[in-house]
Amino acid sequence: MFDIAPSRVLYAVSVLGVADRVPPGGSTVERIAAAVGTDAQRLGRLVRAAETLGIFRVDAAGTVRLTPAGTLLRSDQPGSLRAEFSDNALFTAWGPFAETVRGGAPSYDLANGTSIFAGMSGDPGALVTFHDHMRMRAQQLYRSLLPFLLKRCAEDVVDLAGGTGGLSELLLEGDAAVRVTLTDLPEVIALVPPDMLRRYGDRFSAEPGDMRAGIPRGYGTYLLGSVLHDWADDQAAEILRRCADGMVPGSELILLERVLAESGPDPRRMGDMWMMAMTGGRERTRQEWAELAGPAGLTLRHVHHGAGEISAVVLGRSG
Repeated sequence: MFDIAPSRVLYAVSVLGVADRVPPGGSTVERIAAAVGTDAQRLGRLVRAAETLGIFRVDAAGTVRLTPAGTLLRSDQPGSLRAEFSDNALFTAWGPFAETVRGGAPSYDLANGTSIFAGMSGDPGALVTFHDHMRMRAQQLYRSLLPFLLKRCAEDVVDLAGGTGGLSELLLEGDAAVRVTLTDLPEVIALVPPDMLRRYGDRFSAEPGDMRAGIPRGYGTYLLGSVLHDWADDQAAEILRRCADGMVPGSELILLERVLAESGPDPRRMGDMWMMAMTGGRERTRQEWAELAGPAGLTLRHVHHGAGEISAVVLGRSG
């Protein structure tokens, strides 16, 4: 439990761009070291350590090849994780974590002097990388929930703070009758792939907006995919209140979030620690989701658990 080496091995491989220097037919440590400007002996030790993590395969002749997992550390791979593993701030942010637990700001803020979102907004490259990753994450995390969503959602759906449309695309591909409006901050909407707008025509629109300031009114279904876990209870409750204000009779709000076990060991609680450290947010149990929804004028109607770690929490207006 004390071993931090695996994450640091992936960090070094990513920062040095090692995977980018391994061609399909493989290469030697010496050639890779020359290409990335490192010492061959130390790089060889790093490669062997990464081999134990399933990133490389090294044959008896010393030829280094990428595994399928290792290709995700290449810069040119769709859904690449290289930038995420190269982000040293996500590691150093844990240094002041005890102060966060004691009652301070998020550990990320204490370590870096700014919030994770503020830092990203000032770095266009980081914003692109983050939303590329979130798009891939949405496709992976929400796919097992798609049959439930397609049955539960109305034909008019608004994907609130939906990034560049990973969840929207799942819905549009799943049912030709669904119409989706995607909303997010203007700088994020500018990153929505143009082909989405062309491919789905009038079934899809991407509109700039800030859910903290206002929510579009009158939709049948409102979706919040992995949004509220970024926020502490008071901020999350305010977002829910704004959603309730925009809903009409018959509307439902569906949260795609982790739903923690009420008691006992639950590995998803490590995700709760990540949210405490990085954003000041949290993961919640079913009871905690219900308690958060109540003051906003919403009632928890149903929780659907998918095959993965994310569940669909269905809320409706009270009364």
